[in-house]
Amino acid sequence: MQKISGGYIMTIDQLHTPQRFLQPAPQCEPPADSLMIRRPSARTERVLGTARRTPHSGTSGHSGTSGHSGTSGQSSLTAEPVAPGADVFWNTSLRLVLEVLDQRRSPAHLKSVLSPTLMELVQRLSISHDPTRGLGAARTHRTHVNTASPHAAEVCATFRRGPRTFAIAARIENTDNKGWMVTALHVV
Repeated sequence: MQKISGGYIMTIDQLHTPQRFLQPAPQCEPPADSLMIRRPSARTERVLGTARRTPHSGTSGHSGTSGHSGTSGQSSLTAEPVAPGADVFWNTSLRLVLEVLDQRRSPAHLKSVLSPTLMELVQRLSISHDPTRGLGAARTHRTHVNTASPHAAEVCATFRRGPRTFAIAARIENTDNKGWMVTALHVV
């Protein structure tokens, strides 16, 4: 390089010297494992795990069956799939419930999806004054399905109204004569 008034001039040979200006980005994400299956078409995330051995009261975040032994960094959850049709049923019933709450659908459409007590609850919610309806129609954001027993699943979802995000949780059960049915529902 030659120095001239206030700057440097580089020769052609200096421009072609191999230098590394870029380096690979450091690994920041945890390694992918088999505990989560992404299905962008259904917008459902299934957390695969074993069914609870005892009913969960909901009073704590620990079910007692996490499978973690405490001796290693690896969890020993087995990849047991969610009951067939649970995720599709939850996505469909969630959209129906949100449309009824938005008063875009008649509550009569929920008879095959909700238990009778929940049917009455959703009917009352749909006719009540809800100030969040002014934010716009509810749009589902993300749904989760988790196996609770061989014939039941605990499900939850987030949905948006305008700039705000809300949550909904439910329990769905597969009865022999009626198929899947929402037996518990909580809208936050």
